[in-house]
Amino acid sequence: MNAQEHIFKRRYDFFYITLLVYVAFLVLYILVTGTITDGTLMFGFRDPVVYIIGIFIVHALVMLLINMVRNRRLVLTGDSMIFRSRFGARNIPYTDIERITLKRDRRKPNDGTFAVIKLHVADRRRVLRIRVANYEHEKELYQLLKKLQHEIKKEE
Repeated sequence: MNAQEHIFKRRYDFFYITLLVYVAFLVLYILVTGTITDGTLMFGFRDPVVYIIGIFIVHALVMLLINMVRNRRLVLTGDSMIFRSRFGARNIPYTDIERITLKRDRRKPNDGTFAVIKLHVADRRRVLRIRVANYEHEKELYQLLKKLQHEIKKEE
């Protein structure tokens, strides 16, 4: 690969959408269960379902904040792949990668969407999996890893 450094940040779309759906459901539930008596509108905030939905909202918010604080990203350099976070980094040189397997969704066979990249790394028992859709600029990441796969095959 070239000497340029490519940085791919993790996406938080899933957490935002989950949080939005829970909040929308809570608002809708409170509006539906509200009652009108003597010309006043009473909302049912003391309902156990409201507490349960509130717990889901707090959980989704905590997960979003944890992931934002961790600030995970994947860095592809000229000679290694680095998994970085705010608290540390893990460097995998390309020479330690034995094989790269590209799996993609059968519905979209050529563009790499929903691809799962399996890295077989020396001195590691388990396969390292990268979900391309979890990163920004997923098509660029897929193309770079596909190029890396061909370079590793040529070396063998």
